[in-house]
Amino acid sequence: MPTVVIVFQGLFELIGLGSFIVGYFIGLKWLMLIGGILVVLDDVIEIFMGILNPLFPVILAIVLAIIFTPWYVGVFWASAAFKVLGIPTSFIKIFAPQKIMEKASRMI
Repeated sequence: MPTVVIVFQGLFELIGLGSFIVGYFIGLKWLMLIGGILVVLDDVIEIFMGILNPLFPVILAIVLAIIFTPWYVGVFWASAAFKVLGIPTSFIKIFAPQKIMEKASRMI
């Protein structure tokens, strides 16, 4: 995997998460929507790549969609919960992509 792709992936994760959280808390709906869509898109990509097990995120998204109004905010929060836990890895992807490449090569 090229280094540029790894750096882009880390930026994508942090920009999506940051946009959603900032937009949610300061009341900018358009920023929250863009960030939330990016976060969900990243989770979907990780599910299709086999990185993320879809069972728990989907169950959490359904539960939070029932709790939050509008429903899509619950889905965004469910996806964001996993991204918050991955913030350190996102920074590693940006500032030390070689470590991610080494880890991936050992898994193969």
